[in-house]
Amino acid sequence: MSLDPRSDIFTVGDVAAYLKLPISTVYRLAERREIPGHKVGRQWRFQRPVIDEWLRRRSETRSKTILVADDDDDVREVLAEALEGPGRRVLKARNGVEAVQWATSAPVDLVVLDLVMPEMDGVESFRRIHAARPDLPVVIVTGHTESDLMLKVLEIGPFTVLQKPLDLHKFRKVVDLIVGS
Repeated sequence: MSLDPRSDIFTVGDVAAYLKLPISTVYRLAERREIPGHKVGRQWRFQRPVIDEWLRRRSETRSKTILVADDDDDVREVLAEALEGPGRRVLKARNGVEAVQWATSAPVDLVVLDLVMPEMDGVESFRRIHAARPDLPVVIVTGHTESDLMLKVLEIGPFTVLQKPLDLHKFRKVVDLIVGS
């Protein structure tokens, strides 16, 4: 990708590189009209000044609550710590049952969900969360992207997936784009 520093018009690939996000996340945000852009034919186009203003406004909004659900104590703590900051509250769930309870009873803005957990796996957790709150964004963080679990979760609804082991910088960027920095 070679972003022309003189151009104020971005493609999806340009925006993904500019924001350091996966292209699939930019497409999802554009299709849901959560990032300012417009279609020219079948292609999305974005204006750099509008993207910059959108990022600025997102950073000024109210406090956001993020739920991190992972059965591994160390992973859960690392993810939660990576997301903590001004204007953010991080809730932690040790399993799918707790994740569903938090996501359906608290004002959660984003769920970060592991797929392989005891008591209730991430697939069933996502199914229940999506049934109760279909517009709640979910980021699935898993080491099992080539598994039957991923096939099952794909049938439920939209989500973003990041593979373990995580690049924490990329993880933060994805979450910042979804809930604001």
